[in-house]
Amino acid sequence: MGFHDVGTPHGRPTTDRQSTPDWVDFWNRPNAIYANRRNLEAHFACLQRDLDAYLPPGGTVLDFGCGDALAAEAMAERCGTLYLYDAAPAVRDRLLARFPDHPRIKVLTDADLAALPAGGIDLVLAVSVLQYIPRAEAGDVLRRWRGLLSANGRILIADVVDPRTPMLRDVASQLAMAHRNGFLMAALFGIGRLALSDYRRVRREAGFSAYTPEEMGDLLAEAGLHAAALPRNVGPTPHRRSFLARPAAQAAEEPAPNVQ
Repeated sequence: MGFHDVGTPHGRPTTDRQSTPDWVDFWNRPNAIYANRRNLEAHFACLQRDLDAYLPPGGTVLDFGCGDALAAEAMAERCGTLYLYDAAPAVRDRLLARFPDHPRIKVLTDADLAALPAGGIDLVLAVSVLQYIPRAEAGDVLRRWRGLLSANGRILIADVVDPRTPMLRDVASQLAMAHRNGFLMAALFGIGRLALSDYRRVRREAGFSAYTPEEMGDLLAEAGLHAAALPRNVGPTPHRRSFLARPAAQAAEEPAPNVQ
């Protein structure tokens, strides 16, 4: 649980619905994840600050599961090309309406994502995404991302949930952010709306993937990636974790970067 959980899974086709709940369906319709517009703005402002040091100047970035991407224009000023992808059609429609002809920002469809050539991406961003990818499919997604990387490309996986984290810790973290940013009362009402929604049922039935640091290391290694845990999480939830990964063969040739 958390007001900031943003982005949708990994591009599973949305035309063939199953009877069980699906995260793409959840993010494709109005929901109570964000308390209000101020919550949404504060979330993306935090992401913008935290991501700035990792964006390759003049490079090509794929923001996978980007959500409403309120920081996209600021990110695009630093990198040469920013690809935005979200599996929820409603989210993509909002992005397309905002960036119909932007010279540096391109909103990807499922087909566009599948057509991206190997070796063309300098940074894959996956912020608050891994929890919505079924564990059985996560390795294939990571290998696909690895194949997109340029010679010095990286994958930044942020907001990874530890299964040992009590839900109340997520709630407390979000209320602290709400207090700092002036929407505490709206956040309290938001918790009530979320409790009355189908969020917990979707989370229970569609699955919510959580990983210990050791499990993340194993998952990334099995996908041919070498990863280092970052000193702090990217985003407004400090008790979650972020990892910077690169192909294992590349890691054997040079030391990992030390990003402060």
